[in-house]
Amino acid sequence: MSILDLPPAHPVGTHAPLRISSVEAIPVIAPFSRLYPDGDVPGWLLQPAASHRTLQRKGQYSTLVRLRTEDGLEGIGECYGLPAPKVTAQIVRDIIEPLLVGEDAHAIDRLWSKVFSSMSGGGQLRGYFLEAMSGVDIALWDLKGKALGLPIHRLLGGPHRERIDVYASPVPMLDDPAESADYAQSLVDGGFEAIKLKLGRGAATDLAHATAVREAIGLERRLLVDLNCAYTSDRAVDVVRRLVELGITWIEEPCAVDDVDGYRRIRELLPVSLVNGETLFTRWDLRPFLVGGAIDVVMPNLARAGGITESRKLAALCETFHVDIAPHGVGSAVGLAAALHLSAAIPNFRIYEYNRLPNPLRDELTLEPFSFKASTLAVPMAPGLGIELDWALVETLRAD
Repeated sequence: MSILDLPPAHPVGTHAPLRISSVEAIPVIAPFSRLYPDGDVPGWLLQPAASHRTLQRKGQYSTLVRLRTEDGLEGIGECYGLPAPKVTAQIVRDIIEPLLVGEDAHAIDRLWSKVFSSMSGGGQLRGYFLEAMSGVDIALWDLKGKALGLPIHRLLGGPHRERIDVYASPVPMLDDPAESADYAQSLVDGGFEAIKLKLGRGAATDLAHATAVREAIGLERRLLVDLNCAYTSDRAVDVVRRLVELGITWIEEPCAVDDVDGYRRIRELLPVSLVNGETLFTRWDLRPFLVGGAIDVVMPNLARAGGITESRKLAALCETFHVDIAPHGVGSAVGLAAALHLSAAIPNFRIYEYNRLPNPLRDELTLEPFSFKASTLAVPMAPGLGIELDWALVETLRAD
């Protein structure tokens, strides 16, 4: 369905409710066999980070959400799909949809609180449940934008910017430092001014790869590193000190994501920007880091951190502590579009992670590609998320 086929926007100033009639969850899988029909999937794609050493991936996953109202309006969203999109889909169907049917889709903040509080008594407020909430929340914002004829960043009070600074992520965990250097150079040749290198395999290996990449791309390019929680804080200090000598000042997840004291120790000892937040979901999770002066940049993934509603509140909280937001960029085109709108609408945005691992759910799911130019992505300007999905492809990749 194109923008021209959408139901007419409700006139500004009317108070007619948009009654929710259904919330459909669609688990999708783009198996690596689709990209590598000979079965020779590279190891760096099967295990793209230190945290995947025990949980091997077999494809790219997502759970899409299709939320409809009684008058035929539709919004789309995305729940983070790793590692089991069917689980997230079942939570949407069994827990969230019954709470929303008949409710007014305009009341996004109230609905977020209603769904979140429904599980507070049982303590199940993170993980799959919050990821399921996230996709529904994004769909509500998409629907509201379409109803009012405005892109989401306008609903959020923006834009502060119409093109979003991005970095290429990642230079994966390759075997040889020379391979990492060549891979990094290919990203620079593709138009990226900043790239991120995946580390977390021990000090000697990490420093060998970081040195090779730095020599390949030169000091004029920004080099970011992700240590994937591979070190205790005392060991991380030594590794980070040597990375700083290479001109690297973006240090992501050097130690366990909940180690507030460890992060503060590294930050006090070394001139770096410490980055955390892709697995700490809400403003309550990040509060100890902010109060403790232990973090410089927060990386929420909108498809798992409570959607646009919670990420917007987290951004406002971070702003009071002079901490920036740099959204995590793993997922489908739907999550990418949501992140672009949030990035356009907040004052304390730093940079967006534009993941470049092979992923049909990101690169083939929309009828029109995202506009990349000079290390930036354009913010969609059509109503809602501003994208149109290839629903035939969605059905082909459907996993239930």
